[in-house]
Amino acid sequence: MMKTKITFDYTPKTKPLNHQIEAIDYVSSHDIVPLFDEQGLGKSKIVIDALCRNLEAEVIGGALIICKKSLLYMWKREVEKHSNLFPIVINGTKKTRGRTLLRSGHFYIGNYETVVENYDLIELLLKSRKMALVLDESQIIKNPEAKVTRTILRLRDLVEKRIIITGTPIANKPDDIWSQFFFLDGGRLLGVGYPSFKKQFKLNLKGVQDLSQFEANLKTLREKIASISIRRTKDVLELPEKIFTQITVKLAEKQREIYDLAREEMLCEITNISGEIIQEEIENYLVKLLRLTQIASNPRLIDDTYDETPAKFPALDGLLSNIIEKGEKAIVWTSFVDNVRALKHRYNGYGARTLFGEMSIIERETVITKFLKDDLCRVLVANPSAAKEGLTLTSANNAIYLDRNFKMDDYLQSQDRIHRIGQTRPCSIFKLIADNTIDEYTDEILEKKEAISKYTLGDTKNLKQNRSFLSKEDLLRILGGKSS
Repeated sequence: MMKTKITFDYTPKTKPLNHQIEAIDYVSSHDIVPLFDEQGLGKSKIVIDALCRNLEAEVIGGALIICKKSLLYMWKREVEKHSNLFPIVINGTKKTRGRTLLRSGHFYIGNYETVVENYDLIELLLKSRKMALVLDESQIIKNPEAKVTRTILRLRDLVEKRIIITGTPIANKPDDIWSQFFFLDGGRLLGVGYPSFKKQFKLNLKGVQDLSQFEANLKTLREKIASISIRRTKDVLELPEKIFTQITVKLAEKQREIYDLAREEMLCEITNISGEIIQEEIENYLVKLLRLTQIASNPRLIDDTYDETPAKFPALDGLLSNIIEKGEKAIVWTSFVDNVRALKHRYNGYGARTLFGEMSIIERETVITKFLKDDLCRVLVANPSAAKEGLTLTSANNAIYLDRNFKMDDYLQSQDRIHRIGQTRPCSIFKLIADNTIDEYTDEILEKKEAISKYTLGDTKNLKQNRSFLSKEDLLRILGGKSS
């Protein structure tokens, strides 16, 4: 008796946009693909359609998509939305994950932690047939020394096809790019060793004096990246405009005293340290500056005896009141989880919900659905590190930054949760800035990082840097001291 061959429908459910057609053709016809399209251009649709073509042509027998844990079910929804194939989510306990991996399917979706914890089972899956391996938000493996990076790199030789997806491959500095490309090609493009890559390109800005040479090194890297990657900005879409508004507030009396004391302490520390050491350890000093950001946002984050209302809170009250009166929704972004909790309580009357890292996947999905579909849920208070990626939150067209850290990808990706395919209204981006504080320099710090990233990715033709990134002179100016 002959067995009936099971047939599958590999045709896409949804029609691609013009810019997606070109990318689908490219991804389906190449074995290594860096897909760096800017946030909001529909990269998941591109990858799913391309892999369906490969599955139909039997170039591969399946695909493993690795993403952040918070995005597991977003990817499940995307596969179900754009294809006729059934996705298998690798989740639950270690035992249930093992049973899941034994099921036969086309798309497997797991998170980075699962790869580390269930490496042996993941390895067996990839060896079982010809597979594609997709890294979503691939900047997660930017640190070559991290355990997750080392684990992912061990898998690269087990698959037929490798794809990395991110709108911010350079999350904070150009060096972030090396391990992502090593995953793709084993070092053919950027070299087999991270130390030799850093030595060749000298891109970490430590003690940079000759900016023209730095720009030349970046240009060389840009040409290498462009030779094999796909990168389009939102210019390919006709999205509504983004309107940026800065709202300046004056610190409350006790808040100002706390801020000035912390500022003086840091100013004294930096004044007595050489510029070379500061340049060498600039990321550490940015972490220290975050203490000032916390005080400017809400001194209770560092001092639970603080009993004033932080200056930004009444300003936020008025802003949200105006937005709600217009019948619109808003996302309030803050880098600090204690602020997320405090603002949830403050805006319960607006049906406020929260997104932050300690929430379970089920809780996150419930919140997202509520915010998208419930007209009484007008405000979402979120932490960028937990909600900046993968989410489409176009039910809102207002993003408010109570505060910001110095991570470029946190800022760029979070604002684009509302400014992406599906948005039909102009998007307002509000920044609450505490007068005469670190807040006034946050844009400068982020813009320096963004300029380097955009130049390296080919978004701009000129670097537009007139001196090295965040020198001692810069920090003294930010802290209100005199440069030496």
